[in-house]
Amino acid sequence: MDLAKITEMWEKDSKIDQVMLDESSIKIPQLHQKYLTLLTEYTLLLKKKQQELKVMKHNKWLFYSGKHVPKDSEPFPFKVSRGEVNNWIEVDEDINKVEMKVEYYQTVLRSLEEILKQVHQLSYNIKNAITWRTFTSGGL
Repeated sequence: MDLAKITEMWEKDSKIDQVMLDESSIKIPQLHQKYLTLLTEYTLLLKKKQQELKVMKHNKWLFYSGKHVPKDSEPFPFKVSRGEVNNWIEVDEDINKVEMKVEYYQTVLRSLEEILKQVHQLSYNIKNAITWRTFTSGGL
């Protein structure tokens, strides 16, 4: 599931039925469970991708410094000083792909955290709607 799908789901789930406020209220725990599960899933994906990035950076450091050549590749064709190794790692395509995935997962997590804040707020919004209706209809 991607960010666009999550956003689309939230767009549907965030609508409160103005007539059936009680049903909207009962739906809150289900919404919480749904988005908390997604948050947990993406948190674990992020941790896994961050670990992959650490290992990949270490392996690239070994490669660019000439200390290790993977079996399926040629030695790095340039002589790189110790201070330049990190520059090569920063522009490495494989590293950049994994870093972009890490950034994507962080963006999804921020979105899910905001969604969960809104889910927590739903009960207050529903209560306020009921209170307002009671007030406008002449109730106490």
